[in-house]
Amino acid sequence: MQTTRISKLRIPAAVPTLRLPGLRETATALLRVLSAGVPASKDAARIIMLDPVLVFELLQTRPLQKSESASLLEALTQRVENTDAGLLQAWALRHIVQQPQRRTNIGSHRHHSLHSQFVAELAAHIARETGYAAPEEAYAVGLLHDIGLLWLSEYADDYLTLLAEAPDERTLTASEWERYGQDHAEISSSLAARCGLPAGVADAIALHQADANSLVSAHPLVRVAAAAEELAAYRGNQAPLSLDNACSLTQLDGAILVSLLADTTRTVQDRASALGIPVETTMLSRPWSTTGTERNGPEMIDAGIARAALGAFTRSSFSKGGSAWTDFSLAARLLLGFDAPVLFVKPVDSDELTGAANPAHPGLSQIHIAANDQNSVIAEAYRDNVETRFQAAPRPPGRCAADWQLARWLESDGLLCVPWSNSFESGVAVFPCPSAEDAGEEIEHTLRQLLTEAATVRISERNAEERMRHEIEENIGRRYVDHARRIAHEASNPLTVIKTYLGIIDEKVEDATLKEQLNLLSDELDRVGALIRKTSDFTGILPTGPAHSGVAEILHDLRALYGEALFARRGIHFELRTSPNLPAAAIPPDALKQVLLNLFKNAAEAIPEGGKLTVSAVAGINANGSPCLEVRVVDNGPGMSPERVQNLFAGGARNSTKPGGGVGLPVVRELVTSNGGTILCRSQLGSGTVFQIFMPLAA
Repeated sequence: MQTTRISKLRIPAAVPTLRLPGLRETATALLRVLSAGVPASKDAARIIMLDPVLVFELLQTRPLQKSESASLLEALTQRVENTDAGLLQAWALRHIVQQPQRRTNIGSHRHHSLHSQFVAELAAHIARETGYAAPEEAYAVGLLHDIGLLWLSEYADDYLTLLAEAPDERTLTASEWERYGQDHAEISSSLAARCGLPAGVADAIALHQADANSLVSAHPLVRVAAAAEELAAYRGNQAPLSLDNACSLTQLDGAILVSLLADTTRTVQDRASALGIPVETTMLSRPWSTTGTERNGPEMIDAGIARAALGAFTRSSFSKGGSAWTDFSLAARLLLGFDAPVLFVKPVDSDELTGAANPAHPGLSQIHIAANDQNSVIAEAYRDNVETRFQAAPRPPGRCAADWQLARWLESDGLLCVPWSNSFESGVAVFPCPSAEDAGEEIEHTLRQLLTEAATVRISERNAEERMRHEIEENIGRRYVDHARRIAHEASNPLTVIKTYLGIIDEKVEDATLKEQLNLLSDELDRVGALIRKTSDFTGILPTGPAHSGVAEILHDLRALYGEALFARRGIHFELRTSPNLPAAAIPPDALKQVLLNLFKNAAEAIPEGGKLTVSAVAGINANGSPCLEVRVVDNGPGMSPERVQNLFAGGARNSTKPGGGVGLPVVRELVTSNGGTILCRSQLGSGTVFQIFMPLAA
């Protein structure tokens, strides 16, 4: 027989799953639990752990993180909880319906699963007996240690012949190295690493068939895994050497290991029987069937009903909230065995297919393919409404540069193009699919179409909603801008008239104090006009100007301008305590005036006749680790309840210090905090209210 090194058997990055059906029995049990209508994530995870294929597929959706527990049960439970129930049901049903299997018959698959469970249980028990700190890791090694055998069964044309000719697993691995340049243990190790399992687990899987004498200095987990494999072999051949090797690797007495072997055999047999899995003791000792005669048998459920149910589950998994792209990626891995596709969309008013924006491929939206392009398989899929395949040519770029470049971006030498359409738009979903990969039978083709249609409908709906929202916002924005500009135009005329009359009055009066008040009033009119103009221009709330304020000067100006109108006429005493040598605060003057004027107006309306308002400003305060200036506004009004104080600054809240309410205090807080300051309020019914404003000092 000619020896051949088959480089294509290296695990391709674009094949995320084995694309093999799991056991019907475990899939049926999983579907039963998921359909019960009650939270049963841990029960579902326990069933998944009985089939290495299901474990591998679910971990592929989100590989283990370093921060996660080493327990497979906990990891699988978390992933079940975070996956849509409809999608999980479709996943379970796919493993029931997707028959016949292509190369691995049912008997061989059962054989492999039972052997993996057996070695996993043995490894966990041996880990506990020897005091290894992480028996969960030992269980993971046992469960996935031979999954590479299934991978080779599927992807190596002559592997079934190799299995039939191998008397034992060590002979098989030697033949694999000779023919393929690697063995199934090395492939299992790579697949386990892809699931995010620790490096120690991957090493133990890679070495589980190594000679026992060479492992005496290896990591304890390696020795535990190798001993479990030796015990499994002893269960089938009763060879003293296998038991001696297990004793040497574990330093445990042979009687203990034999007792452990008997207990584990009963555990696995009972578990299999409970699920209706036919089990023979020979299935536990080796990972493949020697006969290979058992075929797929009769369908357990009507194929037509099952496919209709599969479609319903698939569509329902996209009917809830969440990210359509995230769900599409997850569903593609679980149901199709492919990485998430990229989308090409043909707008109604265009003759080109354009790549949809994709964070993983920033240049995708710049690729445009004419729908009538005779060289692109993507365009062909759209025109003919059929699946098409792309295979990279020996010399790039082949017939179509866009197809070739897209395959490179998706790290695959082939593409699988699935057309889709809905009431919003149409296009093509492009999956990475190696050129040597079998795209599957009719059920897989139907499932791809169902999944793509369901996902793209929701994606298109979300896009349409986003476009509509954007259009509504733009329309409202335009109307608001027009309205604000009309108001600004109408307000500027009376402001100009008032300012003119103030100038006339100023020329006629001789009283210096009154002239000063008229000048302050004129400045306030300028500030109001500037605010209106700035608002109508939508370039900011406040006009440009100094970024710092002289607090003492502003307080004296406000008292001179509003002391009479707001307080003296109402019989309220206004007391100002400040120093002319206060440092400047890091807030624009107009913003500080707006803050203080809001507080003054609220206090004036809340304080009864005969009351008092005290305003003070002091420096030398440290707030939030920075030197600050404090402005304190204290009144002896009726005060507020704790509930009103708690919601005082909430957006849209009414100003609780004034009978009529208002929206000034949320604006006050926004102005203070946007300039790096802090505002606090303390109040008690019957005892008045205190506002404290802490503003950083100007540099």
